Amino acid sequence: MITTDLFKHKFIPAKKKSDNLMIVLHGRGDSIKPFFSFNEELNLPEMNYLLLNAPRRFMDGYTWYGEPPFQGKGVLKIREKLFDLLNDLENQGWKSEKIFLFGFSQGCLISADIGLNYPKKLGGIVGISGYFNFYPRWRANLSQEARQTPWIFTHGHQDDVLPLEETKYGVDKLKDAGLRVDWVEMEKDHSLKDEEYPIIRRWVRDQLADLK
Repeated sequence: MITTDLFKHKFIPAKKKSDNLMIVLHGRGDSIKPFFSFNEELNLPEMNYLLLNAPRRFMDGYTWYGEPPFQGKGVLKIREKLFDLLNDLENQGWKSEKIFLFGFSQGCLISADIGLNYPKKLGGIVGISGYFNFYPRWRANLSQEARQTPWIFTHGHQDDVLPLEETKYGVDKLKDAGLRVDWVEMEKDHSLKDEEYPIIRRWVRDQLADLK
């Protein structure tokens, strides 16, 4: 079980006794509700899930930060809250190297920001149809532990919200910095498709196997 008052959340326990955890971050205007069956869809019985609501109301859901190009301060505020959450989780017995961040769109940007700036190795960063906010000196600020965190991104050629080319440019910057990044291009729009679940499942299990 997980206790936190930092975010409105839902904890979904693993079907098998496990100390693996995936933190799930939704996109702009969304909430945790569409992810209530995420554990069934991803089908990783060895994984616990922590679904988080973004703190700011937006339309019928929530948003993690303000509209680009004014997202910088908002991302920093969420980074601080998520750092506090990760520290709380560690105090509750969850090891950082077994914690994965899964983010869609806005949630992908937040997941990537944590991956670049959290000073410890994480289990992995899973980004779906997302993008990046690179701060000045981000390469120089990468810790040796953070450089060990593995990443995977999926994106669609038909994405008319966030163009694939722009996201790929960010992924190439991560690779150029020496990070372990898998990149998957798909024939899809700005969404999470059923055919992505097996790709993510295999990738996560590969990372878990490396931890044994």
